[in-house]
Amino acid sequence: MRHKVKWWCSLSLVQHRTTVVFILFSLFPTLLGVYTQEHDINMPHQEVEFWARKIGNHIFHLSNAFALYNDIKDNFHSRDATLQENDGLQLVKEMASDVTNMMKFKVDAVNRIMNVAEEASLDKYKQDEAVDYFNAKRLNPSPDIPQEAIDDKNYRNLSLLSNSHFDGIPINESVSSVHVPTNVYAKAPDVINAIRWSGRLDRTFKSNYELDPTLSWQYFGSSTGFLRQYPASEWVMDEKDPDLYDARLRSWYIQAASSPKDMVILLDVSGSMTGLRKEIAIHVVLNILETLNENDFVNIFNFSTETTELVSCFNDSLVQANMENIGEFKKALKTIETKEIANFSKALIKAFELLQRTNSQYNKSGQGSQCNQAIMVVTDGAPDNYEKIFSTYNWPHFQVRVFTYLIGREEKKKRDLSWMACANKGYFVQVTTLAEVREQVLRYIPVMARPMVMYQEDHHHIWTGVYADIADPKQIEWLWEVREGKRQRDRTENYQKLQKLVKDSSSLTNIHALQDKWQVENFLRYGEFGLSSRSIARIKAAKMRKMRRQRLRRRDIQNFTLKPEVREKIKHEIEIMLKRRVKRDVLVLIPNRIHDYDLWKHHKRLLREQEKLEKWYEDIRMGRRGAPGLKEGYRLMTSVAVPVFDRKKTSNITERVLVNESVWVLRKRETKTANLLGVAGTDVPIREIEKLVPPYKLGVNGYSFMVNSNGYVIYHPDLRPVHRESNAEFQDILKPNYNSVDFAEVELTDYENEARANDSELLEMAGWRDYYSKLRKELVEQNPAERMMNVKIHLDDMKRVVQRTQKYFAQKISGTPFSLGIAMPDGYGKYKVHGQIELTREIQDRRAGDVMDHFSTGNWSLHPDWVYCEYKYDQHQEDQSPEALIKEFLSRAQKPNWKWRSTRTRPPPDPIMNQAQHKRWKPSMGSDERKDNYYCDKDLVQSLLFDARATNVYSREVKIEDKIKDKNPVAIYIMLLSMGSQNFGITTAFVATRSGLTRWIDNPSESSSSNGNSKERHFMKVHNRAIDEVWYKRAVDYYKEDQDAYVYSVPFDAATRDPDEVLVTATRAIFVEENEYRMAPAAVVGVTIKHRKFVDFFKNETYKCPSYPSRDSSCKKAKTCESTSLNCYLLDDNGFIIASENEDDTGKFFGTLEGTIMESLVQSEVYKKIQVFDYQAVCLDTQEKNSMASILTTPIQTLKWFANWMMGNVFWVLVKTQLYTLWDPNEAWAYAQGQWDPNAAPTDEVTYSKGPINHQSTFGEYQEMFPDEAVITEESSGEGSGKYPEEDGSGREGSGEEEIALYEGILEYEVQDYLDGIPTEDTKRTESPDVVGDFPPLEKLKKKGYPIQLAYINKTHPRPCDKTVYLYKLQSKKLKQDGLYKPVKGKLSNCHTNGCGRPFSVQKVISTNLILVAVNSLCPCESRKVDIEPVEVEHNETTSCNRLLMQHYRKRPQSCVNYHPDEHEIKLCGGAGSLGPSSVALLTLLLAHIYNSMMQS
Repeated sequence: MRHKVKWWCSLSLVQHRTTVVFILFSLFPTLLGVYTQEHDINMPHQEVEFWARKIGNHIFHLSNAFALYNDIKDNFHSRDATLQENDGLQLVKEMASDVTNMMKFKVDAVNRIMNVAEEASLDKYKQDEAVDYFNAKRLNPSPDIPQEAIDDKNYRNLSLLSNSHFDGIPINESVSSVHVPTNVYAKAPDVINAIRWSGRLDRTFKSNYELDPTLSWQYFGSSTGFLRQYPASEWVMDEKDPDLYDARLRSWYIQAASSPKDMVILLDVSGSMTGLRKEIAIHVVLNILETLNENDFVNIFNFSTETTELVSCFNDSLVQANMENIGEFKKALKTIETKEIANFSKALIKAFELLQRTNSQYNKSGQGSQCNQAIMVVTDGAPDNYEKIFSTYNWPHFQVRVFTYLIGREEKKKRDLSWMACANKGYFVQVTTLAEVREQVLRYIPVMARPMVMYQEDHHHIWTGVYADIADPKQIEWLWEVREGKRQRDRTENYQKLQKLVKDSSSLTNIHALQDKWQVENFLRYGEFGLSSRSIARIKAAKMRKMRRQRLRRRDIQNFTLKPEVREKIKHEIEIMLKRRVKRDVLVLIPNRIHDYDLWKHHKRLLREQEKLEKWYEDIRMGRRGAPGLKEGYRLMTSVAVPVFDRKKTSNITERVLVNESVWVLRKRETKTANLLGVAGTDVPIREIEKLVPPYKLGVNGYSFMVNSNGYVIYHPDLRPVHRESNAEFQDILKPNYNSVDFAEVELTDYENEARANDSELLEMAGWRDYYSKLRKELVEQNPAERMMNVKIHLDDMKRVVQRTQKYFAQKISGTPFSLGIAMPDGYGKYKVHGQIELTREIQDRRAGDVMDHFSTGNWSLHPDWVYCEYKYDQHQEDQSPEALIKEFLSRAQKPNWKWRSTRTRPPPDPIMNQAQHKRWKPSMGSDERKDNYYCDKDLVQSLLFDARATNVYSREVKIEDKIKDKNPVAIYIMLLSMGSQNFGITTAFVATRSGLTRWIDNPSESSSSNGNSKERHFMKVHNRAIDEVWYKRAVDYYKEDQDAYVYSVPFDAATRDPDEVLVTATRAIFVEENEYRMAPAAVVGVTIKHRKFVDFFKNETYKCPSYPSRDSSCKKAKTCESTSLNCYLLDDNGFIIASENEDDTGKFFGTLEGTIMESLVQSEVYKKIQVFDYQAVCLDTQEKNSMASILTTPIQTLKWFANWMMGNVFWVLVKTQLYTLWDPNEAWAYAQGQWDPNAAPTDEVTYSKGPINHQSTFGEYQEMFPDEAVITEESSGEGSGKYPEEDGSGREGSGEEEIALYEGILEYEVQDYLDGIPTEDTKRTESPDVVGDFPPLEKLKKKGYPIQLAYINKTHPRPCDKTVYLYKLQSKKLKQDGLYKPVKGKLSNCHTNGCGRPFSVQKVISTNLILVAVNSLCPCESRKVDIEPVEVEHNETTSCNRLLMQHYRKRPQSCVNYHPDEHEIKLCGGAGSLGPSSVALLTLLLAHIYNSMMQS
């Protein structure tokens, strides 16, 4: 019985436990469901493997069949294409020789300009003789300008025609034009005289251009300020834009005018340097900095009681005067404070000691110029001349020149500062107003040039670094401010619309949007309510695409409405033609009624010229030259220049001499001088250099580059001079340090684990300075080099990465500081495909037919930037595409007496040639011979013909069925697949070759529906750059991974486009192979597929069970991607989503959706995580400006402000006139810093003027307008408004006078953006239960409106910085087992509090670069976001300073002229007498100043 009882008890216990378990599961049905499904449904690893194999086989055979891969590959092999080994050293030597010859022509040209200029300056002219010249800013006046203004400003008409050699800019080759800066008086005697004699240069300009048709702009920059430029062109600028150009501040002028220099600037920041004096002093320093170049070294010290570095990082050293360091100085100048007493002794001693250390013979680092040395003293007066210090540190050798700048009008303070300059081979100037700062600063340059001028015969020519032709550092900053102003305007307009909507909300479908802070902020940005995240992304992507289209804009002729002024211009030109032809029977301006054929052609040309001119006007107002097709919209160049000396050794000068205390007289005297007349130079566009280094010779993924003696890049494929990472509105503005990018910043070695830790093959680092570098040092030293390095190459705007071994070869460019280098991939880069059709034989062979027959099938285009054939002289002919030019030249080649004329460059004529030898070297040509003077690249053209024949397979008549007729069953299977291509969505098949040829054929069944109503240009017309296209490069690189694979890609912004216009691109490389080691790429074939149909195919395959032919009830949905428990993705080799069940995922990085899974794939070695650094990045800092506070306060506060203002004026005048010294002389050099500035705004009651607005408190103040409501709380998303996307400038609608006034008022000052912490859609927001949404009820809003702070933006300012990003690369070999791809099985265990996990399966898709990823989605795991957006490398104070001080090895310029034994005989040093004003005059000045201030207030 006991056993029965025991058994019964046990049974009861089991039943009890079962009951408990049942109850628990009843209480947690969701948890039960998760565990049950996870247990019952295993991951379909076998199914995933089957799907991947099926998808890969299908798209591989279909793409092969439609692209005719086998046919094209067979043609290359059957046409006897062979391999040739690339001799890198020999190749770079030949290229360097061509570049050297071209550079010699430029040097000879500027030497001729220099000689003629020096001779012309000796001519004597009558002072009252009229000067005939073309003012570049006064050409061809608009009809809107009244006749009185035309006559007063000396406007002149000049025929200007567009010239392709000058980027389509309208020019006149007969004369030059003159540009006079705004700050130079054009009618000053010395300016007029220099313009007069420099007119003789026109003949030399024209002669140079005849001799060398590749010459670009030639010019002479006068020391008086004007620029004479050939050929003549109009200086285009908007009326509202400032003319910031001054030739004397250009790098070519500064470098040629004097040898390199080490400079120390001493800035007086004592108590007396306040108010206007401080502003003038800062502007003096800024203008001095603008006269420096990358061969100069500088530091700035503030001195009062102590002497300290302006930039603390630049402690006790001189730094290179590149744009980044200059930017640091400019930023620090905004923060200086004046205080205490000026100690000149400490400042001068510190400056001399620093210069002595820099000039030491033991300084072998290349840092410091070790040539000219100068101390620039900027002060409002010195109490002594400090003769003892100068005698100790600078006499008797006078190695350091001293230039002194007296700030203010005090005549008594001139003596000591003038003596300092005159006793130390310097110059003294007095600066009294901001307007004269530039002219006074520029006086030091001719003084530095005196030794060169006195030697006369030593005309050293210089080569500049790379720069943009119209860019000026100030203009870059100004353009940024203009764009910020546009952002502010757009937001203000939207704010005004918002205010109207809140008062009349009848047009809104969702009235509650007016109270939602997220919706309101989106409206202020984009001008619309109800925008989703996808809609916002589409708006941003549309702007980016618009900017890209503008950069890709070609010289297409489009219809446009003829403006009245253009019609008048056409009339004027036709009248000129009629007069020349003595034909007056036709003068009809309606285009279709011009009966004379020549006039009709002229009319058409004028229309085209006007269109180009309008586009150029539009672009140049944006700070761009606007030449179509230029890299990034800018014309990058280097320049060669030579100084022009005055051969007269004496000059008559006029002096102002003080006779007595109140009388000055002017006297003339003859004195010894050494005057710099100016600088002659010419530009060398980078594209002209690149023409001599043809990319086709380097092959795919090979490239050339050029580096100067500072290690800075002249050109490089990774040189990114304009903003790309910013918002669309800022993408065409130059970066702050675009022209000082070091070679070590563009070549990223594969061993970098931290920022700026380069590989020893590139640099051998010694601390933060590398004195023993390898490749870079050989480039700087101009030694022949041959190196091999493992590097990381980023593609697609730093979203993809390739690891590659490259071989580098380098050779010097003789006569320049440049080294030319080439880089070629190891492996396939060792060889090149050699296959050509001998054109002469082809023409003679009657069986071959016309050579143009090779281009008979399909559509075709040529690389738009490569030179196949071109005319050397006649650039005024009709604009022709590369395709039209090659047709024309192939047609000419079939005529008798055809010659290749394929010599690109040859050495310039030897100066010792006699006339007969020179004539043979350069025979004279008539106009007809000039037009027929051309150049053709024989190797490239004949390779093009070979490729055209090999790829001539895309026939519209011959069908794929016919090509595979009577073939094996596999071929028949391929045919059946291809017949179904309409369902699969293939739109285009194409091939691109090594010679720059791109051919394609459209699938009529798809292209008619896809491109009929599309706004996008045809894919192949946009991506027509052959081996330079990313899809071409990726296909060639992936060939090593899988020779049978197609490389798939989709646009990154595919989710924001019209789904019907998104295309999948699939490409596969064709190699010519002799064995596994000897191979080279010949072409890449591919197809484009409609993404929507590609996804349909993906779903159709992954929704099937392998054991069933179709999806039906027998197939378990839980085992397929159709199940809600399974998410399936196709990822490419860099982790981007090619296809998924949700079309919004297309193009996104997988880690942004499934970050935890992505990290698991890295841990499973499916993907490799690669860190990439961007050393050309730009970070946007928010500018925190003080805002204006209201001055409409209580009467007591107003009286208090008036009293402060009155006392401030009194003390201000006392300081300026030194009257306070009458009662306390000891205060002469130490006036307190805290004195009142009469021009400053009152700040008594300002609550937010000391910094950015406190958003929380401001919102609280706004809430006080509604005392009935509770206080609103808000959580910030932590996303500054500086990161907000930009609004589309759609123009102002309905803006009245009140709106304009509001807009102008807002732009008077900037405040921190009110909604700095607007939460995103994913951010949780807490709301008060008494308040609906984020704003008060509508009744309150309608009465009070929105706060004005909502209309403000956060102003930003660009700053150079380092960024880093982790990119991903598929490791296909890791997925193989025993030669077969096997699934990778994984699981995220315990990723949720309930203990569940997320299994996943990964399978390589055969014959592709894709993987199929299936992820179980039942477990609600939290997934981290893995992004690939670059982030700034955080530097602490030490590493940040180290980054600025990291100065790589450099080679100093060879020419240094800083001494002449007779220079002491020149007594011109700017000194003058002094005059002390009387007490009555001081009192009158005081009263006048107070009265003027009261009137202004």
